[in-house]
Amino acid sequence: MRRHGSVSLRMQTDGVTEDSIRLPGLEGKARRVRDIRDMQELPSSLEQTVKLTPELFKQLDVDRSGSVDVGELQAIFETIVVPDEADSIGVALTAEVFFQRADLDGNGRIDYAEYERLMNMQKNGDEAGGNMFVRAAIKASLLKPDSPLADGEASILVGNKGFDPLGFATSLKTLKTYREAELKHGRLAMLAALGWPVSELFHPFLAKLAGTSDLLVKAEGLPEKVPSLLNGGLEFINPLFFLAVIIFSGAVESVAINKIRAQDYIPGDLGFDPLNIYKSVGSAEKQRELELKELNNGRLAMIAITGYAAQEFVTKVSIVGV
Repeated sequence: MRRHGSVSLRMQTDGVTEDSIRLPGLEGKARRVRDIRDMQELPSSLEQTVKLTPELFKQLDVDRSGSVDVGELQAIFETIVVPDEADSIGVALTAEVFFQRADLDGNGRIDYAEYERLMNMQKNGDEAGGNMFVRAAIKASLLKPDSPLADGEASILVGNKGFDPLGFATSLKTLKTYREAELKHGRLAMLAALGWPVSELFHPFLAKLAGTSDLLVKAEGLPEKVPSLLNGGLEFINPLFFLAVIIFSGAVESVAINKIRAQDYIPGDLGFDPLNIYKSVGSAEKQRELELKELNNGRLAMIAITGYAAQEFVTKVSIVGV
């Protein structure tokens, strides 16, 4: 008799063995778009009967490592499946198919990004890994159907909207390099997007208070503007400031270069988290949300800082004077 709230994960196993559903040569190998199209299994019985949610991932991740292995997946079946319906071969087959669909990098573990892809596939269908932005981009010819961003291990990089009309995305390694650069520029842009108007508002007051020169660019009848290549005024900045910036940037880059050489390196992760915000959020889902927020805000800031520079150059009016 089935207990209330339990689900059956029994598969039709007549004539089927665990070895017969393995994808030949795929273990330990990165999953690419053509691999998935040619060899991907249909949804496992787990996906067909149980709604995949972030809460379920927490339940599966018994050791709180941020990823799920086969042992954790099989062990958790005992809590959601009636024991007499969960024979060993049925559980093994379900776990095998589930992992074949999810484990894109072939490392034998499912991290939250891979699991999130399965959630999207369960909701939206298997095409393009369930990513509706990628599907729309392919239809609009903004992404090639065989691009690494279309599906596979590269497609689950956080913030993938499928926008690559020029085809820069050629491999996961290349994408990680681009993502590293994007995050660095985004972080600098976020600082600049705040620092630019703040300096125009408060620098004259602070300079007067400190008894130093006001370095903002002055124009008769117009608010002062920050020094820049377009506004001018950089010649009045102490050269030691630029030297300090170069030394600091070099030190940060040296740390980044050493980390980039690691195979499991996460783009943008320099280990700098003095307030322990990233680790304290409590789940892989929340950590991925933080990564997405940083990326989106960085992208927006890059657009904003470009707008600042263009506006002040064209209108000759400062940001705060608009």
